[in-house]
Amino acid sequence: MEGCDGGGSLISPVTEHFSNLSVGGDEESSAEEQRTEKDPRKIARKYQADLCKIALEENIIVYLETGGGKTHIAVLLMHEMRHLIKKPLKEICVFLAPTVPLVQQQAKVIQDDTDFKVGAYCGGSKRLKSHQDWEKEMEEYEVFVMTPQILLRNLCHCFIRMDSIALLIFDECHYAQLDSNHPYAEIMKVFYKLDRTKLPRIFGMTASPKLGKGSSIRTLESLLHAKVHYVEDRKELEKFVASPKFKIYYYSRAVNSSSCPLEIYLRKLKDIKHQCLSTLSRKTIDHGSLKNMKKMLQRLHDNLIFCLENLGLLGAFQACKILMRGDRSERNELIGAEENGGDDSLCNRYILQAASVFDGICTKVNSSSIRVDGVEADLSHNEALGEPLFSRKLLLLIDVLSTFRLQPNMKCIVFVNRIVIARALSYLIQTIKILSSWKSDFLVGVHSELRSMSRKTMHSILEKFRSGELNLLVATKVGEEGLDIQTCCLVIRFDLPETVSSFIQSRGRARMPQSEYAFLVDRGNPKEMYLVEKFEKDEEKMNDEIASERSHVEIVDFNETIYKVASTGATVSSGYSVLLLHHYCSKLPHDEYFHPKPEFFNFDDEQGTFCRLILPSNAAIHEITSSPQSSSEAAKKDACLKACKELHKLGALSEFLLPGQDDANEELVQDFSDSDSCDDETSRQELHEMLVPAALKEPWTDAEAPVCLHFYFINFSPKPVDRIYVKFGLFVKAPLPVEAERMELKLCLPRGRLVMTELVPSGVVKFDRDEILQAQNFQEMFLKVILDRSELIHDFASLGKNGFGDSSTSTFYLLLPVFLHESEKTLSVDWMLIKRCLSSPIFTTQEEAQVGVFPHLSSHLELANGPHNINDVINSLVYVPCKDRFFFISDVVAEENGYSLLKGSTNHIEHYIKVFGIHLLYPDQPLLKAKQLFCLDNLLRKRGNSELREKEEHFIELPPEICQLKIIGFSKDIGSSLSLLPSIMHRLESLLVAIELKDRLSASFPEGAKVTAHRVLEALTTEKCNEQFSLERLEVLGDAFLKFAVGRHLFLLHDTLDEGQLTRKRSKLVNNSNLFKLATKGKLQAYIRDQPFDPSQFFALGRPCSVLCSRETETAIHCSQGDSEKNVVDTEVRCNKSHQWLHKKTVADVVEALVGAFIVDSGFKAATAFLQWIGIQVDFQASLVSNICSASAIFLPLTARVDIAALETLLGYRFHHKGLLLQAFIHPSFSAHLGGCYQRLEFLGDAVLDYLITSYLFSVYPELKPGQLTDLRSLSVNNNSFANIAVHHSFHNFILCDSSSLCTSMDKYADFIGAVASQNVSREGPSCPKALGDLVESSIGAILLDAGFDLNCVWKIMLAFVDPVMSFSKLQLNPVRELQELSQFYGWDLKFVSQKKGGTFLVEAKVKGEDVCATTSSSNISRKAARRKAAGKLFGILKAQGYRTKTKPLEEVLKSSRKMEAKLIGYDEAAIDVTAPDAIPLHNLNLHEDSRSLCDAKVHPISEEPKKISPSSIRSTRHPHHSQDLQSNSTIGDSSDLDTETGSSCNKSARSLLYEICAENCWKPSFECCNETGPGHLKEFTFKVSLNIEEASEEIEVFGGPRLRKKDAAEEAAEGALWYLKNSGHLHN
Repeated sequence: MEGCDGGGSLISPVTEHFSNLSVGGDEESSAEEQRTEKDPRKIARKYQADLCKIALEENIIVYLETGGGKTHIAVLLMHEMRHLIKKPLKEICVFLAPTVPLVQQQAKVIQDDTDFKVGAYCGGSKRLKSHQDWEKEMEEYEVFVMTPQILLRNLCHCFIRMDSIALLIFDECHYAQLDSNHPYAEIMKVFYKLDRTKLPRIFGMTASPKLGKGSSIRTLESLLHAKVHYVEDRKELEKFVASPKFKIYYYSRAVNSSSCPLEIYLRKLKDIKHQCLSTLSRKTIDHGSLKNMKKMLQRLHDNLIFCLENLGLLGAFQACKILMRGDRSERNELIGAEENGGDDSLCNRYILQAASVFDGICTKVNSSSIRVDGVEADLSHNEALGEPLFSRKLLLLIDVLSTFRLQPNMKCIVFVNRIVIARALSYLIQTIKILSSWKSDFLVGVHSELRSMSRKTMHSILEKFRSGELNLLVATKVGEEGLDIQTCCLVIRFDLPETVSSFIQSRGRARMPQSEYAFLVDRGNPKEMYLVEKFEKDEEKMNDEIASERSHVEIVDFNETIYKVASTGATVSSGYSVLLLHHYCSKLPHDEYFHPKPEFFNFDDEQGTFCRLILPSNAAIHEITSSPQSSSEAAKKDACLKACKELHKLGALSEFLLPGQDDANEELVQDFSDSDSCDDETSRQELHEMLVPAALKEPWTDAEAPVCLHFYFINFSPKPVDRIYVKFGLFVKAPLPVEAERMELKLCLPRGRLVMTELVPSGVVKFDRDEILQAQNFQEMFLKVILDRSELIHDFASLGKNGFGDSSTSTFYLLLPVFLHESEKTLSVDWMLIKRCLSSPIFTTQEEAQVGVFPHLSSHLELANGPHNINDVINSLVYVPCKDRFFFISDVVAEENGYSLLKGSTNHIEHYIKVFGIHLLYPDQPLLKAKQLFCLDNLLRKRGNSELREKEEHFIELPPEICQLKIIGFSKDIGSSLSLLPSIMHRLESLLVAIELKDRLSASFPEGAKVTAHRVLEALTTEKCNEQFSLERLEVLGDAFLKFAVGRHLFLLHDTLDEGQLTRKRSKLVNNSNLFKLATKGKLQAYIRDQPFDPSQFFALGRPCSVLCSRETETAIHCSQGDSEKNVVDTEVRCNKSHQWLHKKTVADVVEALVGAFIVDSGFKAATAFLQWIGIQVDFQASLVSNICSASAIFLPLTARVDIAALETLLGYRFHHKGLLLQAFIHPSFSAHLGGCYQRLEFLGDAVLDYLITSYLFSVYPELKPGQLTDLRSLSVNNNSFANIAVHHSFHNFILCDSSSLCTSMDKYADFIGAVASQNVSREGPSCPKALGDLVESSIGAILLDAGFDLNCVWKIMLAFVDPVMSFSKLQLNPVRELQELSQFYGWDLKFVSQKKGGTFLVEAKVKGEDVCATTSSSNISRKAARRKAAGKLFGILKAQGYRTKTKPLEEVLKSSRKMEAKLIGYDEAAIDVTAPDAIPLHNLNLHEDSRSLCDAKVHPISEEPKKISPSSIRSTRHPHHSQDLQSNSTIGDSSDLDTETGSSCNKSARSLLYEICAENCWKPSFECCNETGPGHLKEFTFKVSLNIEEASEEIEVFGGPRLRKKDAAEEAAEGALWYLKNSGHLHN
């Protein structure tokens, strides 16, 4: 293959190192090969070895049937080229497989058969995102098995370069088609360039070189730069590969007629589809959603029609059930639709109605032993085997399978083309009794999120098939190629293959001797008859073409349109640009409501087809229009390539053409056929880095002279004044924020003592080099004293040896002693004290320490480390080795010495001999008054409310000679101050972090500027910190507001969803998982304080953290806490990165607490802005409220049934929209109205009541603990409490319902409540009907809407409502919880046993312990209610026996709690005016039309003639003299007007615009020249446009005027169609 083998410079080295292939283990192997542990040549067949030899010389494509051993030839080729790819060489072999299962399968084969280091890469593999990641992989592995998408991505972004690949293998290489978008084709066309000096050897493998229509062997060879080779000796091949017998089974479809059962059901499905389409409202659905819903509905309809035609009624019904069971993603997979994230309510409605149609007939045949839900059908009865239950095609399949069912070791694969057919057919086969010998399952691709087919499930099914546990698979295309499926005896094509390749591949599954390859063919379908013949002819033609191949491959260098970055070589082709653009959009900021993706609109012009690309609003560019192209696909690619080029120029794509912040946890590509949903359950905790405040991070350098530091005096005010505190100051490079510069802090000391501290800004202090060094050394010294005192035990301790610019130092500040100049009233650094301390012997050499010391003088004392001046000893720090303790020396006790009594009759001399074995040498020396050095404590933690009292300092007396002098001048008063400083700095650091977050949020939304930093700090501090405050009270308030705000938003936005759907939607938005995701997206976790202050882990300048953390070491350092499922130890390992373990719930709680903080300090607007910032949309349009209020007029016909005036009096509110009040009292059972009930209002009312009552409790009980506040809220906001309110206001007398039992239950409960109030009965009574509480919630919801969301109005009504409830006279928490807590406290065993009898649940509650055994029971129609009742009874019995927990009852807590005035917290919104009728009912509108309007034409239903619109007035708009009239009349404007309305920025023709609009709405326009008039040279043409608007059941025809050119005539008709669509309401902005 001269000059076109594609091997480049590889040919020579391959030939030089070529070794003779040893078939069957030939002994003529080289010494090197003999040393190879695995030698694939030993098991090679002769034809495999022959083809491998050819592959070593040139690029080839091996054409072999399935089972011929193509993969082993590739393994042989790798083995022979190992001298090029074995390490330490840098070149690699890349083996491409088109599906994920194939990647895993082929990687295992190569691993088993060779000694190569093999890496497998696919969608579910380890994510490798950076160039460094791939470089490491290439250093480690030699063979890379991957999907082509991954290689294409790596080549485009230069993760892997083509010249680093020595051998490139294409499995199933027939996908490499010239005009396809398959990555195989992209790889070769873009990156395999013949002008390069080094190219890889190409080896392709296929069982069918031709993929389908339009493909050819010549183009495949040209694209892969390789020649097709096959085994010419067929006899040798047949020794290993058997050919099945090909057989066709014919059936005939039923004759189509209007009375045919199939036609009847087809019409019913079509009618259901039209009904669903007619419900679409273009006013509330945007174009994109409308289009997606129509597409989804059509796809769903087509699949059900297909199931009905191919399987019959039972199959279609089963398909409906399968579609109903799955979620949206699963449904999309089943019907082959794209994920669009739109509303699927329309599809749900269609499926439910279709299922009900099929259900009717399927239930009728139960008597014939056919059941749809798992019970087999007894097909021995002929009446059960007929149409329409089974299609004739399915009956033929049953007949074929029943024929083969008794043959031994029989295995079969039935191939279908659709997933839903596979699942439904598999189910039917399992349920048919006559086929009971067939054990079947289905096999489909693992795309998706199909719950029923994960990779694990697929492997399990295949394993069962191999073992014989299953003997029949219903498979889609995934079973045709590549997968290691056990050889079968019978392969049936239920659906015919779509290509010759599919024909050959599926046939290859029947490889057993005497196997059969069967087709089910419709005799009356000429297309199917033709296909069968064509497949055989195409295969024969293909084989002839290969046999007559030329000796050389035509050299073609494909000139693909690309964009290449010169600096890196990163390249994007027009084909790959579509994928890259989608990837770029997916990386844009998004949330639950916003899924950024590009939109494409095609339109035709005389120059060709254009594509208008619309990008998301937050993209760097918004719109791109392609150059004119020959097809819509080419136009789309051109637009995407242009967009990628522009995005790179703007910096939105990096130099490697990657999005700026590519997520390392997501895969860029999804494999064409397979991808797993890897939703692995993450651990309960995650490791996060805490933020270090910027104000404390700014360093100074040694080069600075002087160093200017901001000075903040730390004022200590002890209560009581029982200590002296040396004055200290804080010195920082950057000024502290205003909210921190005067920070006040209360420090809690033992015995109720307090020290109030305050920062006082005191100007700027300059330090020269010596001073800054001394200051740093002093700080290092006192940090050693209070935290690392063991370092001071030795005779000498160095300061500053590690330098102060260490990378492990995260904060830069100084804490120094200061003194007050009495005369000047100013503060200065106490340099005398600092220098005196630093001059201590421990910090100087021994020689320096002895200078000037004269022993045995009266002014000196003899210490353990020599004689020292008495003045140096007093107010110093000493170390006593025998006690291993440090002491402050406060004075010399002149009147006491070694002979003085210590305890009783023992003096000091005797004591030290006895206890320590020390003989005092200088017993005459006076003793030292000493105070032991303190252990640093957390002074921020909560302490009990102990009485404030003084604590005397504790001193002891020490002989001087047992003391070693350590630090001169370091007095106990300094120690007193130092004991406070770490706690102060910890609080300051936390406050600064809160200020940073506050500033960040205020910059994002100005509404939040009023929130204080201390409130933010409260919201960031968890209860685990054990400080005086925590986030929990704010969290309770924020949680209630979040529920209300999101609920209100969803209520208004989704006016068609019921209460359950709204509740589920809200839960999805406000649950901890979502809040955690949003918070971490906003990086809020870095600000959270979740650990109590641990003084031992206090790090500052002079004491850097010794635990250095990196990505490589963080797991080992922090793993002990993160791996534990239980609560971690109180103190985590502190590293230099400030990592902490955070529970996901903790992060979510902080979000809710921050909402509460904004509400308390700023109001609703700020809280709403914060939610908007974090990604939860809660805003709404005022018009939505007006629309809902106006729409409530549909309930006004019920006015006569309700005494509205009396009801308004009870509520204390007069309604503007009486319909809302009526709706609030309509129970779902009420059937005397066309629809609607109180449940949506109940959803809204529940949310607002939750917030209002929480606000009440939050304001009235400011000192209540968070847990108690939560308990109180749960007691107040529950159905029973609201039911009592409803009874109190007699709401149950106004309810509209058709359930007599509900009315009876409400009356019984109302009577019981009245009796309880009069103390005539015990507490046990009838169960509370939920509807009673619902009425209160729905009433409040109705008032809220009618008042325009005026919460002040609702607040007043709520106070009147809940006043009886808020007395809390007879509080009872959830009895189940109370009983559980009591049982836990005493260690009892608690059990609930329930059983159902009839329609009633009987629940037995039982506790058993050492000294107690009690049982009660209760019954109710609700299991939950029965459980509560039984628990309440048992708790009452145990309480009467005197069993109590230590927890103070909530009722007692409330009696002793201070109560404040009730306040509505945070409400600052303006009420919406809903009295103005924004939405006028349609029947009240007077429609005026211009006399020239064409809308008076009759509108025909679909069955009638289509609407025709004449051209006269359309033409008039083209004349200038009508411009005045056009300004005042509703007539047509030219197409530019419509361009503006539809948001187009392109100056396009009316025809193009019409096509674009129709594409958006899934309408199908057609243009036709309907008339030609005039002589040949003056001929005029008239065009008409036909348009089918399916959702409106409307067909229209618009005629243009005669024009001399056809193009102008078509344009005229298009303008008329646009005018009609606009004026008839079909177009909207």
